[in-house]
Amino acid sequence: MSKKSPFKQNNAPQYQNSTMPSFLVSCYLMLMFSFFPYFLTDEYAHARTDKYYLYLVLSILLIVSVVIASVMDYMEERRVHRATLRFMPLSPADVSFLCFYGFAAISTLLSDNTEAAFFGIFSNNGLYLGGRNNGLLLMTFYLLVYLIITRRYAVKEYIIAVFLVFSSGVAFLAIVNYFYIDVLGIYTGYVDLWKLFAGEQCKPTVVLDFGSTLGNKNLISAFMCLFLPVAVMSLVLGSKRWLRIIGGVTSVFAYCGMLCADSLSGILGLIVILAVMAIFASREYRTMKRYLLALTVMFASGKLLRIFSAIMDDRSKGFEFVQQSLIYGKKVYFLIAVCAVLYLLMQVFEKKLEPRYPKKAVMITLIVLSAGGLAAGLFAFVYFSFINTEAQLSETLSGLLRFDENWGTHRGYYWIKSMDEYKNFSFVHKLFGTGPDSVYVVMEPYFPEMVVKFDEGSTDCVHNEFLNYFISQGILGLISYLALLGTVTVRALRRAKENPVVLIFLSAVICYAVQSVVNLYQPITTPLFFLFLTITEAINRLTPLKKAS
Repeated sequence: MSKKSPFKQNNAPQYQNSTMPSFLVSCYLMLMFSFFPYFLTDEYAHARTDKYYLYLVLSILLIVSVVIASVMDYMEERRVHRATLRFMPLSPADVSFLCFYGFAAISTLLSDNTEAAFFGIFSNNGLYLGGRNNGLLLMTFYLLVYLIITRRYAVKEYIIAVFLVFSSGVAFLAIVNYFYIDVLGIYTGYVDLWKLFAGEQCKPTVVLDFGSTLGNKNLISAFMCLFLPVAVMSLVLGSKRWLRIIGGVTSVFAYCGMLCADSLSGILGLIVILAVMAIFASREYRTMKRYLLALTVMFASGKLLRIFSAIMDDRSKGFEFVQQSLIYGKKVYFLIAVCAVLYLLMQVFEKKLEPRYPKKAVMITLIVLSAGGLAAGLFAFVYFSFINTEAQLSETLSGLLRFDENWGTHRGYYWIKSMDEYKNFSFVHKLFGTGPDSVYVVMEPYFPEMVVKFDEGSTDCVHNEFLNYFISQGILGLISYLALLGTVTVRALRRAKENPVVLIFLSAVICYAVQSVVNLYQPITTPLFFLFLTITEAINRLTPLKKAS
C-alpha cells in the first residue's frame, strides 16, 4: 500500500485550487464544522431557526466573497496571460442537483401557498403552524454552496480534524445531558422559556428528549451518523498518524454519543455503515487491521459508558433495547475480545500475512454477507408485516418487524396516511408534489384523529426524508434526489483507488442517508449532510480516473 498522502492531488486542474477562493471555502467549512453545531440563542427554543439563519448568513458570506475573489483572479489572469473565461463541465451529479432544484422550483410555483413553500414555513395570521424551513430558499443555498465548493475546494486534513474535535464536544454534551448533567444550563433556561408561554403548569419532562446543542434525540442521532463514520474512517484511512490518532480518540465520543442519542434511526445507520466501512477497509491489509482496531475501540467505549452510568447510579433517561444491550450486555465483551484478538494477530504477524492477504476474496465475502443480512432483514420485515401477521412476536421484535400504524413511534401511521393522500393528488401534483416542506398541509385532515390516537395535535413531516420529498416535491423530485445520491456515490467508488480519502466523506453520506429513512430533514443537520455530499463530489472532480490500459 502506498504511503503517499491521498490528500495531495498534484494532477488536479490548477484553476480549481486558486489560492483565495479555496482559502475562503476552507474558512467556511471550518465555521460550519465548529461554530455552527454549537450556536444557540434561547436554549432549545429557537435551535432550528438559530441554525437556519446562521447557515444563510455564512453561506451568503461565502458566495459573495468567493465571487469577488474569483472575479479578481480572472481579471488578473486576463491582464497577465490574456486568459479567456472558463467554465467547468457539468458532472452527472451537477445535472442531478440542478434537476432536483428545478423540480423544487416548479413545485413551489404550483403550490397552493407559494410563499410558504418558498420559505418552508406555514403560518396563519403570524401564528406558526408547521414547516422546517426546508423550502426553496434553503435549497437555493444548498445548490449555490454546492456549485462553489465543488469547483473551489482543496482537500485539507486540518478541516477533517476540526470537524472531529468540535463534534466530540457536541457528543460529550449529549452524553452528560443524557445523565441529567446540564453543563450549559440549557434545560433550566428552556423550562423557564416554556413556563413563560405555557404557564407554571409546565412539566420538566418537556425537555427530556433534548440534549447537546442540537435539539431532540432524532437530531442528535442524525449528527452522530455524520460524526461516527468520519471518525472511524479517519482512523482507518488517514494518511497521517496524527489524523488516525484523532480519529481513534474521537470515535469514542461519536459511538457513546450515538448510544446516548437513544434513537433507532442511529442504530439503523450504525448497522449499515459498519458493514459498508468493513467493505471499504477490506481493500488493503493495513486498513482492514485498523478497522478491527476501530471496532475494538468503539465496543470498548460502550463499556466505558457503562462505568460512567454506574458512577451516576444509573440515573439516566433510559435506553432502548439495542442501546441497552450494547452498554450493559455481557455479550459485547465477546465482540471486544474477538476484534482485539484479530487485530493483535494481524499486527504481530503482519510481515507474514500481508503478502498473502486475499483482498478480493475478503471483499467479496463481506459483500455477500452484508447483502445476505440485508435480504434476510427485509424478508423478515415483509413476512411478519404482510404475510404472517398473526405470528406471536416479542414487544421489541414486533416494534421492528411488524409494520402497522403504530410502527416506529407512529411513523407507520404517517407513512400510510401520507401515501393515501398522495393517491388522491392530481397528475401534476403527483409529478411535482404540493410544494417544498408542505407535509403539514397534506397531513392536516388527520390531525383530529391523531389527537385521539397519539395525543399529538399535528405533524409537519412523515419522519422519512425520501417520503417527505416524494409527497412535497413529487415523483420527479424524489427521482432527481436519488439520482444525486447515486451519482455521487458511484463516482466516489470509482475514484476510491486513486484517492481513498473520498471514502471518509462518502461513509458519512451513506450513513446519514440510511438513517434518514426514519428521520426528518431540517436546517440543523441537513446542511451538514449536503456539505459532506458536496465535499465528496468535489473530491470526485479533483481525482481523474486512470485510463484503462
